[in-house]
Amino acid sequence: MDEQELTAAVKAHALDAGLDLVGILAVADLDALPPIWVGWTIQAHTEKIRDHLPEFSSAVVVGYHVWDDLLEAAVRRGRGWHYPGYWALSARIRDVALNLERQGFHAQTRTPLISLKQAARLAGLGTYGKNALLVTPDFGPWIRLDLVLTDAPLIPDTAFEEDLCGDCDACVAACPVGALTPYTVNADRCLVGVHLGPGTADADAALLARFEPQITPGAHLMCTACQKACPLGRRRL
Repeated sequence: MDEQELTAAVKAHALDAGLDLVGILAVADLDALPPIWVGWTIQAHTEKIRDHLPEFSSAVVVGYHVWDDLLEAAVRRGRGWHYPGYWALSARIRDVALNLERQGFHAQTRTPLISLKQAARLAGLGTYGKNALLVTPDFGPWIRLDLVLTDAPLIPDTAFEEDLCGDCDACVAACPVGALTPYTVNADRCLVGVHLGPGTADADAALLARFEPQITPGAHLMCTACQKACPLGRRRL
């Protein structure tokens, strides 16, 4: 099949596998962006894919709709937190990679440190919102992201350029701890970051006290106040 047919087939397979959004990204376009500082527990700049994996030219970027509060759970395993909401996505992304390998291409789900939000924007899935999350036309910010790197000759999608936020600041106003300014999140105040462990936030105890009703010794629901405030997200809950 030609590149157009292959691209359509790869996208169709991803949707059949249970994913809700799929777009194609040229790795060179993502690598052309300036590095971004990633805070939280990572504390490093994003990297260029082709500095580490020069054999891959395309990425299949996918989104999985977060449709239930269970998918916002965090469970402590050992010394770290794990997120069941990503387990279903992980199984589906492996299916996309296996489909490419069955057709004779190389595919890899593990990537260097990259911005999945920027990758999704370049692949046409949505825009970077004032809540510092990817915001999509169909699902608002209720989406999990991942990608598969491949050497398959896929046709990239057009980057998403529409401003979905406009004058709306509902997410900024809704944050219970003032962690948001438009398009920026303070990882040292965000309640999601606070739960990552000591030393990742200022005033840990004071901030956690606001979230106490949702905490158990081994699990909690991540704060979703900014997501729930988004008008685009509300209509799909």
